[in-house]
This record gives sequence, structure tokens and C-alpha cells, in this order.
Amino acid sequence: MALLASALGLGAGACSGGYPLPPTRCDDYCEATHGMQCEDGYQPANCVSLCEQGHLASEACDEPLQALLKCFRTTPGVLEQLCVYDGRANLCQQQRDAMGICVGATYFGGFGG
Repeated sequence: MALLASALGLGAGACSGGYPLPPTRCDDYCEATHGMQCEDGYQPANCVSLCEQGHLASEACDEPLQALLKCFRTTPGVLEQLCVYDGRANLCQQQRDAMGICVGATYFGGFGG
């Protein structure tokens, strides 16, 4: 039986639920911002895929990404405000704009800025 489990790759850690790789920039982006989606529409795997396709976590835009992540992680109510208008100015808007400008200028010939 042990030989069969070994052949199938079912070692002791295979079902531990642990994730062996460190989080990527897109993992961090999605964890912090939920991909700018409302909670009921947020799909982590889809968020990471869209992040990668959109170059949102590129090294070229690391500075605005880190500022965006910091804002989302430290500003109370920012995720909720994405889906419910509360009369306040958009939280983290400056960081969101900076990120869009960087990605647009770097990958899409200036779109976004």
C-alpha cells in the first residue's frame, strides 16, 4: 500500500492543506483588494489570473502596488466602500489612480494617464 501511495504522489504532506509556495504579488494584491470586487463576486483564483494578465503586480509598478496594498490594509471600510456608496470620497483613490497610471504607461502605451 505504501508503494502505491508513493507512486501516486500521496506522501505524508500531500493532503496537509498547506501551500508550499510563498505568496506572489498577485496573491498579495488579491488578498488585500479582493480585485476591487464586491465580497459576493470575489473569486480568488480568478482575481490572481486577471492580476497576472493585467500586469498589475509587475516589478515595474512595485512602488505604486505597495502603496495601494498598504492603503487597503490600513484603511477601515475600504473594501466595503467598493460596493456601497457611503457619501465619502473614494478611499485609497490616489493609490488606485497611481497604480492604473503606472500599469497603463508601462504596458499599454500610456493608457490610464
